[in-house]
Amino acid sequence: MGLKIRKGRPIDRGDASHGHGRRTWRREAVEFAALFVAAGVAHLFSTALGHRRSGAVILVVLGGVLCAIVSAHLWLTHRRDRHGRAPGHPAAGTAAPAARLWRVRARVRETPGQLAALAAATAAIGGNILSLSTQPDTDGTVDELHVQLPEPVTAEALVEALTAAGGRAVQARPATVRELVDPVARALLLASWAAADPHRLPAALAALLEARLIPDTGDRADRAARSDRDTLSLTAPAGERIRLHRPGLPFTATETARALALLGHARRPAPARPT
Repeated sequence: MGLKIRKGRPIDRGDASHGHGRRTWRREAVEFAALFVAAGVAHLFSTALGHRRSGAVILVVLGGVLCAIVSAHLWLTHRRDRHGRAPGHPAAGTAAPAARLWRVRARVRETPGQLAALAAATAAIGGNILSLSTQPDTDGTVDELHVQLPEPVTAEALVEALTAAGGRAVQARPATVRELVDPVARALLLASWAAADPHRLPAALAALLEARLIPDTGDRADRAARSDRDTLSLTAPAGERIRLHRPGLPFTATETARALALLGHARRPAPARPT
């Protein structure tokens, strides 16, 4: 038999349930009695008016007045709900506030609660984390988040919030919904796509890393002008040079390993088909 505390006193749950049953029975008895009283009053009222010549007309007029009152009350209530709603609570059927999607990267310390601090900072400015991935790198761990922010909130505010929460080298750039595809499923699809046609390998690598293909001119000055972390150079199985550029989001060691795995898959000979 369980106990619960109410106002500092233990109350038995069984007694509480019996009390609730008694209250329900009393309420139903009162409603039933009120129904009989209302029926009796209506009968007396209609009988008294029935002995008059204008009794039927009075009843019709009273019914019409009641219908008009109820209709006016419903109209006023509907208008108040449409125009008097509190700010921040849009009415049903109206469009939600505009939001933008950002791809954010932050280097974090390997300490307990660091990811929770970033999530709390994002929520504090009205952001919603749609995806999250953790990428080990040579000089720490990189957390990549796709964050949806309300239109008034800027990327600079998000960077400042995450930096104050412990993030280092925080970067944010606009993103699209296409980037929310599961990375494992995307890698498998791109690997099969490149295996079917080796000429698609550069495009598959660019899609895998969300980067842009740039020509390999062999100019040292051009290579020096680009940051080493923003540009990734790879060698295709056929020997040609593949250069990928992604300004603002340096390639991590994890992404480089993914690109090398895709290259290794492309180097594998295609299985012989039975004749």
